[in-house]
Amino acid sequence: MDAIILVGGQGSRLRPLTLTRHKSLVPVCNQPAIEYLFRWLAKHGIDRAVLALGQANEDLADAYPAGRHHGLEIVPILETKRLESGGAIRNAVASTGIEGRFLVLNGDIFVDFNLAAALADHEAHGADLTLALHRVADPSQFGVAVVDGERMVTGFVEKPPLGSAPSNLVNAGVWIFEPGLVDEIPPGAVRVEETLFPSLVGRRRSVLGFEFEGLWADIGTPARYRDLNVALARHAGAVAKDCTLGAGAALELSVLGPGCAIGPRAAVLNSVLWERVHVGDDARITGSILADGVTVGAGAVVDRVVAGSGATIAPHAVIPPGTNLEPGARYDST
Repeated sequence: MDAIILVGGQGSRLRPLTLTRHKSLVPVCNQPAIEYLFRWLAKHGIDRAVLALGQANEDLADAYPAGRHHGLEIVPILETKRLESGGAIRNAVASTGIEGRFLVLNGDIFVDFNLAAALADHEAHGADLTLALHRVADPSQFGVAVVDGERMVTGFVEKPPLGSAPSNLVNAGVWIFEPGLVDEIPPGAVRVEETLFPSLVGRRRSVLGFEFEGLWADIGTPARYRDLNVALARHAGAVAKDCTLGAGAALELSVLGPGCAIGPRAAVLNSVLWERVHVGDDARITGSILADGVTVGAGAVVDRVVAGSGATIAPHAVIPPGTNLEPGARYDST
């Protein structure tokens, strides 16, 4: 069975992190985010993963050229113009000769559930399309699916205002397609979430909602990306082996990438540090994401900050919460 991974977006919601790195390559516990998808697919017997690459995605194409990886055959497909999800699916199927049932995944998710159970459910119901659904506390930032007593999808609401959602089951970005659906995708650059899916439901076609439990995350925003890393930081691999921590340094529910150096008495709490981040003596980092090569001066206070590659925070600076620093930028105010 084939899987199409939609990785053509520009990662605009993850900026400034994605100004220097593709969103599928941002590290999750010191591994590129897409590695988790590859392992999950291979674990469930998927044979081939087609990467639907958009424009300016050369870094991802270079990282994962055509070949075998984690037992998968990786097939990159470079799009020459913006296609959106519908056009990308159509192009991937035509370019690689996909036949039969196939899987589609958004490339900016972390997911781990029993795919075999979803496929069995899809087949048992004779579904044309199955949507993986995940229950969340606040569905206001997601596409919400409404299902009936037989778990068939009866409607969708996109990002309902807080407290008004008819359901808290959100589209998790994993879809099982029957091959004939490709011909029903409208022409041009269209999103299947806004065209094909509502059309199928409106025509009372068989669209199954497969609810799963377990860890799921949309890592398309800095806050969600940080929260996923913090959730995983309880496990091994959150701190690279060559990191150094000075005397009295505190580290709590954080991820440190290769080459990080934390000075004496500094604190790093609920944060994600990429490669070669240097934190000075007595600095305090809380709820932040610091990309590769960031330098934080001694005594600085960094709370809920996203700093792009190579940014510098001066000694004793108190940077306002919610600040985003562009790659190479410097913050000096106290």
